[in-house]
Amino acid sequence: MSLFRDGDRQDFESFYNGLVSASGGERVPRPPPAIPSGKPKFVKLLPGDNGEGMPESFFGDPHELVPKAGQKGEVQAWGLYPYGRDNIAEFDGVAMMFRTMKTQTKYDEWAGKPTPESQFMKVILDRKRNQLANLDLLGLDKRDVILRISLIILNDSEGQPRFWRRFRVSAGIKMGTFQDKVVSPIMGWVRNLHCYHFTDFRDGSLYGPDGSTAIDRQHICQVGYDYLPDDKYMLAHLFGKEGDKIGYLYDFGDKWYHEIEVERILPLEESYGRVELVDGKGMCPGENMQGTFHWERMLQEYDAGSYVQKNKTKREILNCPNYNDFQKPPSLFSIDAFDHALTTTRLTAALNSPNSVRAGAKQFTMPIAPTPELDAYHRRNLKKGQSIVRDYDPDSFGYWQETRADGKDRRSGGVCALCGKPGGVELKTCSGCRAILYCSVEHQKIHWKDVHKHQCSRKYLKK
Repeated sequence: MSLFRDGDRQDFESFYNGLVSASGGERVPRPPPAIPSGKPKFVKLLPGDNGEGMPESFFGDPHELVPKAGQKGEVQAWGLYPYGRDNIAEFDGVAMMFRTMKTQTKYDEWAGKPTPESQFMKVILDRKRNQLANLDLLGLDKRDVILRISLIILNDSEGQPRFWRRFRVSAGIKMGTFQDKVVSPIMGWVRNLHCYHFTDFRDGSLYGPDGSTAIDRQHICQVGYDYLPDDKYMLAHLFGKEGDKIGYLYDFGDKWYHEIEVERILPLEESYGRVELVDGKGMCPGENMQGTFHWERMLQEYDAGSYVQKNKTKREILNCPNYNDFQKPPSLFSIDAFDHALTTTRLTAALNSPNSVRAGAKQFTMPIAPTPELDAYHRRNLKKGQSIVRDYDPDSFGYWQETRADGKDRRSGGVCALCGKPGGVELKTCSGCRAILYCSVEHQKIHWKDVHKHQCSRKYLKK
């Protein structure tokens, strides 16, 4: 996994060596990161901390922060950073990393010494919570919407998105479930592997997985510092009308930037809550392939490359974790094709399973020597109805480990296992395994005949 965006990676290498290359081949020291000027208006800095590595915005008063929009009229990441290419927030990842290293022993949340960043963000988060508590959704949560999600900046020769999916979903679905059971499978990302957040471009507010243990969460200072829990808010909280756009950032390390456009809001009488994949274009990039900007350059080389070079790139993609189920040779893989059948299979499987446990995100482990003590360490925080699942890698001594839920989802964040309709208290539980939810008896019967009788029987017999 990449730690920085491409430019940041180059900066880090230069910083690590203490030198950068200037014109003419002369090597000169890298200039130190800028230090915000003046005295902070709100946050308290402990002795020895001059704010180096923090964005300038943290020296202001969070109560007075008015987020500024970029060139597209969209607010990114609470409005904390300046804007750069393609309206994406600019940050100095190297300075942020070294700030963390320098100050991590100075501040202690448990001892009443929160970091300046935490002090600032608490005000921002509390203010947004209060706004949401009084927000009238005007019935949007009862309506279905047609959305198109695309990887931004990756356009074809006509300036249209090169990788996108169009689908139908209820605006009343919780954002956490939306990402886990809809967005991840239809885009082609691995569920519960990396951290992510959604952006309301109207004010830059962020929503992400509460308690995520994904390894890339360590880079959260580069993508907004904090977010509201997405399992408490609905998709309808992110937009207000047709044509609105929503930001979706996947993987805080590599940084895959997406844009979700609300193409149509369906009338109430035509809204039945079902998740439907309509169409799409292009195959998903490989997990851990260094993010949107690197992928853009890689595609330029791919388009101009020879047959041999193209096959090499295809093999690299197909060796990534999100293509374990492709099961076809590279010759049958096309970057610009859209595999509707594979995408539908992934969506169906996601709907027909419990929500991911964010506190036990997928991680690859290469233990030196497995011991009972190590197992006890991993199981110490398991809650009732959860278990640790390990998928061993036949090519190494390591394994993929993830915490999974064995019981049914909470109705407030659950969806029908057949159609994906959110229903809250209206969802009914399978009386056999008590692990699957349905929106109606009719859908339970259909799902039983086609899928669930095999799952339910096995699970029921184990009891």
